[in-house]
Amino acid sequence: MSLECGDSQENEKIVTAKRICNSLQSEDRKVRKNAYIEMEKYLSSGNVDFSQQDLKNIFIETYMYTLNGLRDKTEAVREQAINFINFLIINKLPLNDYYLTYIFPVIVERIGSVEIIEESEEIRLQLLQLLDAIIGKYSKTEQLKPFLGDSVIILSETVKDKYPAIKELSNQTIVKLADALPKDFHMQAETLIKPVLTCFTHQRYKVRVEAIKSIGKIILHATYKGLQDVLGPMAERLFDQIPLVRRTVAQVAAEWLLTHRDRYSYFAKVLPLLLTGLNDEVEETRVEAHLLWDKVGLQFQQENTKDLKDQLDYLTTMPKYYPEEHKRPNLGCRTLVQRNVGNIAPALAKELLSWQGDVRFRCSQLLCSIALLAEEGLTMHLQELLPAMYSAARDEDARVVENIRLASELIGLFVPYDTWSQIVLPAVEDGAHYGHLLVLAGLIKGTPKEYIKNYVDDVSKLLAEDYICFGRKKLYQVELMNCVQQVYRKYDSGLSWELTGFNLFKVIVVLMALGDADNHGAIIDDLAKHLGEESGQNLWDMFTQDVLKHINVEPKLWTKTSDHCCVFLTVISECNEAFGVNLEIIADVLEKALDDEADGEQKLNTLYVLSEVFGDKKLIFKNAENLTQFLEKLITDIFVPNLVWHAGATAEAVRTMSAQCLKYALQPTEGVDLFSSSDVLKGVFEKLQPLLLSLVEDASYRSRLLGVECLVLLKENACRKDVWSVEDLGKIYPEVLKRLDDPTDKVRVCALHSLPTLLRDAPNNFKENYYKAHHELIIDTLLTHFDDDDENIQNLVYDVLKVMAEISKRELVKKLERHRKVLRNQRGCDRLMEYTQNFICL
Repeated sequence: MSLECGDSQENEKIVTAKRICNSLQSEDRKVRKNAYIEMEKYLSSGNVDFSQQDLKNIFIETYMYTLNGLRDKTEAVREQAINFINFLIINKLPLNDYYLTYIFPVIVERIGSVEIIEESEEIRLQLLQLLDAIIGKYSKTEQLKPFLGDSVIILSETVKDKYPAIKELSNQTIVKLADALPKDFHMQAETLIKPVLTCFTHQRYKVRVEAIKSIGKIILHATYKGLQDVLGPMAERLFDQIPLVRRTVAQVAAEWLLTHRDRYSYFAKVLPLLLTGLNDEVEETRVEAHLLWDKVGLQFQQENTKDLKDQLDYLTTMPKYYPEEHKRPNLGCRTLVQRNVGNIAPALAKELLSWQGDVRFRCSQLLCSIALLAEEGLTMHLQELLPAMYSAARDEDARVVENIRLASELIGLFVPYDTWSQIVLPAVEDGAHYGHLLVLAGLIKGTPKEYIKNYVDDVSKLLAEDYICFGRKKLYQVELMNCVQQVYRKYDSGLSWELTGFNLFKVIVVLMALGDADNHGAIIDDLAKHLGEESGQNLWDMFTQDVLKHINVEPKLWTKTSDHCCVFLTVISECNEAFGVNLEIIADVLEKALDDEADGEQKLNTLYVLSEVFGDKKLIFKNAENLTQFLEKLITDIFVPNLVWHAGATAEAVRTMSAQCLKYALQPTEGVDLFSSSDVLKGVFEKLQPLLLSLVEDASYRSRLLGVECLVLLKENACRKDVWSVEDLGKIYPEVLKRLDDPTDKVRVCALHSLPTLLRDAPNNFKENYYKAHHELIIDTLLTHFDDDDENIQNLVYDVLKVMAEISKRELVKKLERHRKVLRNQRGCDRLMEYTQNFICL
């Protein structure tokens, strides 16, 4: 009776379930939907006790109705059908592949085909969630194994779905499937690679992250070909703008390096994916990458304890000069890179020259990591890396350039000077661009002083070669100066430095001449400090002559932009006290550079600089010897020829600047007796006087003004040597007097300032009555200008007339009395009459 009762109850449960399922045949969608809800309530009711056999029997009797709801034309019904099946399979039914045999074909039909059968994105997501739940429930069971192929078919399509949430979940489900069937997943793993890779470029970063994790799991079960297929796309994700994506790449790479069954064959391929993260711009990524890398190295070290035994036992101390800002990686990390750097270096060198900026940036980061880890193991691969580094050092991206600089310093630290110098210095010698110099500066900076100090002469000599140091491009000059600074910082005080000092000094001076002179003076002072000198002026004193000798090559052929011309002008402008010590060679260069046949613009520029230099004669002639001879040579052999009139605007400007320099040369200088004898001055006077008188009539007002000033200075020198004659005065004063009618006020004022000096201390015979006509000319001309509207002019004329009172008092008084009635400047006349009366009384 009890068995019959049990069978009766079981049949009743099945009948009830089938009765509910009958509603699934209704034409009314609400009825169909409510049928699933009612069925779920019935199976979860606390009033009825369902055994596993009951549930199985109900599934057998109703599955054809319930599963058909997944094909229902109404979306709400399909949604409710999925909810019910999920409830039944996941929550109610025990593990049994029997149920899955009926469910998987329907899921494959709805979302596992190339054509979109299930049009609703939400329903597709629910079906995928159902699959994910099934895989989770049946994980690591034999019941799931027969459905691996169907699961892969479904996931291969859903991972390519347009709906981001489906893509994301598909990748998560792939990871779950791989973990659920660890021994069998390899049979289908590679099928998923291409579909998953389509997510690598999806705009939503969460999809990219999950796809990278998915690929990471797939490759652990795939063959070598699978790894080859994903390395490129994985490397591209290193350029992702989202830090989490880059961090995930590092995590996956670390997992491969730790757990891949054939990882020893793939180390060279996978290492760059993790090592690039060591220098990521985001600190969190860098920290995690370092932790993962340290873990990889420690595992490798443990797996190779026998091979590394000697190093573990004896090489425990930190290398001398190891950079303080870096923590030295463990032995496993270093050995792992050193053993694989031969395979990494060629690819790295190639990618440093990539046309894609992001690739070059990440490769430059990787280079820094490789240089730090490989240490001296990079020695054999410099021939491949350095040419690429030269080019990358010229990158438009400042981050790439900075990484190349850092990598160069690390290479200089670990690779012996003898090794890198044999590759780098010949490359610089064959034709350097600033990329070469940037790398060279980094290598020098990185190399410890102890190992390079004996070679600074060799490096400085190369840098000082004309074909290297005479470069005009700004970036080239910047890096050349950087090289110079790095070289003298490696100088050791126990070594002789004359050769090194001159070479580096020459380069700095050349850069001052051809580039921007700002801050170069400070660099010369810094050079002097490192060489043990008190100041940069000491270097000017020591090396100015050598620099001048070096550039004294055919000055007559120089142009304004000639390298040697620029250096010469810089030297005489900046050498200060050293100028006076090198008068002989300076005069020699000037004589050739200012020759009549020399380039006009170059002559003009040289004279301009010389006039600037002469503006501080006290400083430049402080330590001068044979200064008189030097100035006389300038006047007679250089300035006089250039005062000769020639047509053209350039020639006019040359005359003006020559007159300016002549003015500075003729001005009194403390401790200098300009002309050694009266005969010498007489000869110079005879050459200069006609040229200056001609200059007073020049078209340029500046030339006229300087001509007047030079005539006055010439007169003063002549008086000191007692060669001033009345004939000279008679030739000069009329020309100066004419300048009172000059159209330029500055020239008129200069002439009035100059006349008292010219007329004062006139030769005694000029005061005689014989020269009365001269006196009248001077006085009449001055009285004409005594009525000038400008009060300043009136006062200056008054000063000249006072001097004339000393030369011809009677004539002046007579003229005043005669012209007083017609002169407007009555006050001036009164002052002058009063002065002459007092003067006569005296």
